[in-house]
Amino acid sequence: MPVSSQLLKPVRLRFVLFTVVVALGLALIPWGPLMRAVLPDFIALVLLYWALNQPRHVGVGWAFWLGIILDIADGNVFGQHSLAYCFTTYLATSRHRRVGMFPLWQQALYVAPLLLANQAIMVLVRLAIDRVFPGWTFFIGALSGAVLWPLMSQILQIPQRAEKPVEIQ
Repeated sequence: MPVSSQLLKPVRLRFVLFTVVVALGLALIPWGPLMRAVLPDFIALVLLYWALNQPRHVGVGWAFWLGIILDIADGNVFGQHSLAYCFTTYLATSRHRRVGMFPLWQQALYVAPLLLANQAIMVLVRLAIDRVFPGWTFFIGALSGAVLWPLMSQILQIPQRAEKPVEIQ
């Protein structure tokens, strides 16, 4: 069922903040190297979700500040995540109306290249600074993020779903 045929309530800013804090918490958990490679970038996923579904609330500014926070917390190259998040969030907001009409599995096909571009920008920044390639397993998280997209979208829409009225008998 296409997302556009569902009637959704307006999103509350508290819920957006809650999802961002949860994504930040998941990103800062010290996963092992194998889990780090397999798990998606949760902040990028949440940013893309809100940029596609609520572009007036979450945009490039949110992407910039979340990227800065993650760079400080991880001790990465300063601005690496911000650059990647801003680029992909801009691309998501520029096409949000078109993508919103597609079913979730087709949205995942749009999100997959965005997540891959996000990872590619981070690799390019690392190559420019350290000249160290993290390996091809670095891109597996982008593919797992695209696979998780329909499930994550359904979960994040739960508070927005309108209750079905009781039918008159």
